[in-house]
Amino acid sequence: MVFKLLFLILLVGVAFLQSTQGLFSALIMMVLTICCAAGAIGTHEWIAVNWVAPYLNPEYAYAVSLAVAFGIPLVLFRLVADKTITRACLLPVWVDRIGGGLCGLVTAFLVVGVMSHAVQNLPFGSSIIGYARVDATNTITEAIDGVKPTPPDITAPLNELILSPDRVALSVGSMMSAGVFSGGRSFFEDHADSAQTSAWNNAVPSQVTRYVPPGSISVVKTQLVPFVYDYEPAIQNTQRGGAGSNAVPASYDPIEPASGSEFHMVRVKLRDAARDKNSSHIFSLRQFRLVGQEPQASHLTQYLPVAIQDADATQTINRHIRRKKINGGNWPVINELLSPRADNKNEIEVVFELPIGFQPSHIAYKRGAFADVSFSGEAAAEDPEQPAAAAPPVNTTPPNTPEANDDDSSNRRGRRKRGDNTSDATAPNSGRGGNIRGITTNQGKSFFGNDLPMTLTAYRKLNNVEISGSQMANGHLAGVVRDQDGGTQPEVKSFDVPDDKRLLQLNTTRLQTRSGLGKALDFASRTIQNYLVEDDRGNKYKICGKYAIATVNGQQMVEVQYFKDQAGTIGGVGKFDKIKDDHLKKNYELVLLFLVEPGAKIVSFTTGGAATRADDLRGEDLIAPE
Repeated sequence: MVFKLLFLILLVGVAFLQSTQGLFSALIMMVLTICCAAGAIGTHEWIAVNWVAPYLNPEYAYAVSLAVAFGIPLVLFRLVADKTITRACLLPVWVDRIGGGLCGLVTAFLVVGVMSHAVQNLPFGSSIIGYARVDATNTITEAIDGVKPTPPDITAPLNELILSPDRVALSVGSMMSAGVFSGGRSFFEDHADSAQTSAWNNAVPSQVTRYVPPGSISVVKTQLVPFVYDYEPAIQNTQRGGAGSNAVPASYDPIEPASGSEFHMVRVKLRDAARDKNSSHIFSLRQFRLVGQEPQASHLTQYLPVAIQDADATQTINRHIRRKKINGGNWPVINELLSPRADNKNEIEVVFELPIGFQPSHIAYKRGAFADVSFSGEAAAEDPEQPAAAAPPVNTTPPNTPEANDDDSSNRRGRRKRGDNTSDATAPNSGRGGNIRGITTNQGKSFFGNDLPMTLTAYRKLNNVEISGSQMANGHLAGVVRDQDGGTQPEVKSFDVPDDKRLLQLNTTRLQTRSGLGKALDFASRTIQNYLVEDDRGNKYKICGKYAIATVNGQQMVEVQYFKDQAGTIGGVGKFDKIKDDHLKKNYELVLLFLVEPGAKIVSFTTGGAATRADDLRGEDLIAPE
């Protein structure tokens, strides 16, 4: 309660102070505060991940970056405004007071909101001066002095701040990140409820980490499950005065999803980067969240896991535990401290109860780690009475080694290896700041060859198209994939490649930028399209074309650009006409084209500029045929 009152007093104080400055001064401060709040909320995650966490205690990264990104620009801009605008407007006193008060109230909500959100991102543990938005993780299940502990109520509403200034500030930042401060991806797309996320993530004991670096998790598979279970441990004979085997075996009470909902299991691999200072994986289920869109909803929502895979590896049936009946109470597993099961190679199965038709975007773990999730092609629900399938094997070969990539070298050298960019593609490790590039390569899927992704027989010409025989020499084509089997237009099968060049088809993935700076750089790279590959002799080759296959308005589209006569220049390759950036999210293919010298070995790919990281392609064995 003290924490709430402190910020309420601060809110009133800031609003009153601004009202005394008059309308003109308060209006300037309000505009500056709105801009700084939106900028800080949109960029603080990028600052935290790239500039604070690697050098300072990462547990404080989000709080420090938000406070700095908001406070320093606001003070500087206000000083500049005071120096350059030396005279206020002469207005009636009542207009000055009322107008100044209203502007001051907006300023106060944003200043206090950003400050309170920053404070709530600090690793205080269970509460901050007695305040906690959610009940902290409580692993005490044994009676103390004869008093049985009460299981926490996970359905209780969140304990919000008075007037919710933090939510007001976050809403303004999210709204402007989708408007004037927008980039290729808005802040809200990755953070459906940042206040709730902070509360869930911080409601853990001090020994549990709250931050892990990007790339710390990956999604192995998703699956519908028919039940989750309430679990009651076995009662031993020794508890009844005997010895030997269990007197009462463990029991599992199956629980069906609520009406209109279904259980989806997401199997997540925790990578080594996610380990804490003791080289352990310790977490609360509160630290996972699944973000996506509900049916008929225009906004994103996030969900907490409700169950986790049974810790008892001796069970032949793979069950997911929702509650444990211990000491006369039903203890929800989300309030326990957990770690991966020993036999699962740091893979864990978490279950979400979701509305039917829910479309997932990504799963997040603690602060910093994200992984895309898709329910398309999801495995069917397993029979709960059948033994569990064995855990999938783990590939222990390091990336960018011949052993990791040499599953089918012919696919890289002369023929296509197609697949879903969001499931089986792996991006090379590019170091910190990789996501500001906007695009990265997929290991083992690039190759040299002249063939189009399919034979085109029904297409629209979108530029000065030059077709020679069945070869595309220059231009821009687009068509519907299903129409290509029965089309009547002249066939286009391959690219017209000069005799002294070889065509590299570089398979790539669009990265989702998660900060204001990242969005700006991503927008610039997509506009200029200064994509480059470099060979082992230092020669650089610029993009000469690209093609994509993606779902647009419910149907698969294919779109191709190729300009062999403009190879080595910037500007020849532009945006796609039918396939937009928003369509390049799930189940798509995006390939960049480069004309290179025969015999050249391609060793790196970059989007240009010093702010980006180059993809290391030396392990891909991309050698242009002689």
